[in-house]
Amino acid sequence: MTPRLAGRRIFVTGGGSGIGAAVAHRAAAEGAGVAVTDARKDAADAVAEAIRAAGGTAVALYCDVADEQSVSAAVEGAALELEGLDGAVTCAGITRSGLTHELDLADWELALRINLTGTFLPLKATIPHLLAAGGGSVVTVGSVASLVAANDNSPAYDASKGGVLQLTRSVAMGYAEHGIRANCLCPGVVSTGLAANTVQLHGTIRVPTHSDAIAATPLRRKAVPEEMATVVAFLLSDEASFMTGAAIAADGGLTAH
Repeated sequence: MTPRLAGRRIFVTGGGSGIGAAVAHRAAAEGAGVAVTDARKDAADAVAEAIRAAGGTAVALYCDVADEQSVSAAVEGAALELEGLDGAVTCAGITRSGLTHELDLADWELALRINLTGTFLPLKATIPHLLAAGGGSVVTVGSVASLVAANDNSPAYDASKGGVLQLTRSVAMGYAEHGIRANCLCPGVVSTGLAANTVQLHGTIRVPTHSDAIAATPLRRKAVPEEMATVVAFLLSDEASFMTGAAIAADGGLTAH
């Protein structure tokens, strides 16, 4: 049987770890050529090297998703290396916490710049390539915070992830006639290196606790990144051909009540 992503060329942000790395591995295993991009180039290199060692096709590129020039260079480099693009998955993100009246403006702006602008810029740069290819699929990574308030201590994160969902819906509406689908994956609590990566790139943070979210999750556990990558691979594939503008909650039932 032909792998369901055979011949596809997928651009992945935040591909150096967590959900992004799992998406890159899964897409490559399903037959896609993958551009693994990250602001931590060494992490992207390691993921791409592991994919190639397993027989897949991958290229690693530096990409600061909040910088338009960096994003444009990464997308153009990926399109050159992979001879075009058919899809994009925006996994890069950070966490910031603090009650609204206590939150520093710098933290608010950073969360929106990385999580929301950092979704907009890769879409802006990849969509022309998808148009040239005659269509494609975009998967943004939002959060349960795209649907409900994640907790009472994350206004910047909640606002940024709510924006990701609305941006995704706008893209879905704007490009449907061109054969481009856009859907938003909304994970619950996932075991990733998000907090550690945020500290590495952006300094000390107040890390939100996940204990309450896990207690409120009917499955009573965190997900692993590979569970999210399974959903993303489906959304990238023709099996999801009639899905666009959707918010897909992969949250262990967290938003079911």
